[in-house]
Amino acid sequence: MKKTVLVFISVMSLFVSCKEETKEEVIIPEEKAEKNVAETPTYEKMCFLQVTESKPEYTPNKVIRDSIVFEIERKGDSVSGIFNWLPAEKDKKLSTFKGVLTGKTGNAIANYSAEGMNYKEELVFTLGEDQVSIIYGEMVQGDDGIWKYKSKEASSTQKLSKVDCK
Repeated sequence: MKKTVLVFISVMSLFVSCKEETKEEVIIPEEKAEKNVAETPTYEKMCFLQVTESKPEYTPNKVIRDSIVFEIERKGDSVSGIFNWLPAEKDKKLSTFKGVLTGKTGNAIANYSAEGMNYKEELVFTLGEDQVSIIYGEMVQGDDGIWKYKSKEASSTQKLSKVDCK
């Protein structure tokens, strides 16, 4: 009886070890493969500019130019860049920012330098096809020292045109 059991176990082991394994190949549908490629983080740099020309009352023959420069670098949903206001005859306002892009809307914290002061301020913008819309409005200083919009709904926007980055 013991021999029969041993022979049976040996034969079964032989069958199990000789069994041909089949590997299943997973095929990703083409539409899913394209979606996965689109979701991978991408790098993109975009530049926007607005130049406003005017003539001062005291020298009507002179033309002065104020510039607003907005440069953004996007890596996936992370954004960073510069936002500079460069008036021809006044103190400039320079900033660097970091934040996130959700859809076409960016929310960032900007580190500003203006008129000898440094401070942090909320920056909200919307990217369009050929422009960026930057939100402006009344701000209040939060407990964390960052200036934030009192009401984003009561804000105004300024649109800058897309330009080639230099």
